[in-house]
Amino acid sequence: MTTSKKSRKQEILDAALSCFTENGIEATTIDMIRERSRASVGSMYHHFGSKESIAAALYVDALAEHHEVQKALLASAKTVEEGVKAIARAYIDWVSAHPDKARFVLHNRGVLAKSALANELGDRTRSHMSDLVQWFRPHIDSGALKKLPLECYASIITGPAHDYARLWLSGRAKTDIKAFREIFADAAWNALKPEHSR
Repeated sequence: MTTSKKSRKQEILDAALSCFTENGIEATTIDMIRERSRASVGSMYHHFGSKESIAAALYVDALAEHHEVQKALLASAKTVEEGVKAIARAYIDWVSAHPDKARFVLHNRGVLAKSALANELGDRTRSHMSDLVQWFRPHIDSGALKKLPLECYASIITGPAHDYARLWLSGRAKTDIKAFREIFADAAWNALKPEHSR
């Protein structure tokens, strides 16, 4: 059975994540990734070209994956409360399901610095944020959600969970973040619901 280009690319990214997790980006060589993925030299360079390109692609793909989880949960939200909680839950669900990817994203923003994927990530992020604003804007305008500068909402919704994720991913907290899913979702809503709902 022939491996498709897409699955081969994913195999390389998965192997790279394992190598980066075990050894760090600096100590990982492209040969380590090639051996772990069982990809040929030609396949490695066809898909990526360098270790730095692999790291950047891994970063972009991880964020895209998180955004897909967020989009799916938000799509099922029927009220603004459910929408706010969906954003918090999506972050927690993704971190809990993919701790190595979450750890990689948390500590390796710099991999994009010299990558052509930096602009792509910027475009994707702006598009995603525009979709979120479009969903929440009517609720903000109607007073169903506390009115704040737009830049503040994401930090308020995911900030507490993000802080705990840092502790859990570093091993300083032992309980899986998923155990506190509803605590953080409730905290996000309590911080943003309008005064008359309190």
